[in-house]
Amino acid sequence: MGIVDGLVLILLGALCIPSLVAQKSPNAKALLDKVVPFQGIFGFVVFIWGIWVIIQIILNLGWIGLVFPLGLIFWLTILVDGILSLLGGAILGWSLIQQHLLEKAPDNIKAKAEATFEKIIAVQPKIGIIAIIFGIWVIISDIILI
Repeated sequence: MGIVDGLVLILLGALCIPSLVAQKSPNAKALLDKVVPFQGIFGFVVFIWGIWVIIQIILNLGWIGLVFPLGLIFWLTILVDGILSLLGGAILGWSLIQQHLLEKAPDNIKAKAEATFEKIIAVQPKIGIIAIIFGIWVIISDIILI
């Protein structure tokens, strides 16, 4: 976790809400237009990273008690980082997730995955805004806590 994670969350959030970002800043729109061709790959990598972070944070529950309450804040920050990476990455990398992870899955799993994706896509703008705000928090917390 750190500044790079915060920047990734900010970029992930911006890619989840391109119309809102383009309205606020024409310079940001030009930057996003350059990144859009790589959006699927970026989303897929962030999705896999989110899974990894969630697994690691669950395996490291002991961090909560290190220096209470800072250990709890640190642990929760990493957990939310992983969840936002998982959700935002799923949105951006859905086509690659279907192609590589769900290709040989049974039909019932594919149907459940599609239904879950429909629920996630319905809150895409909210996930994007939260990812941007939380990305800023990750950068600030890295500077303050580490």
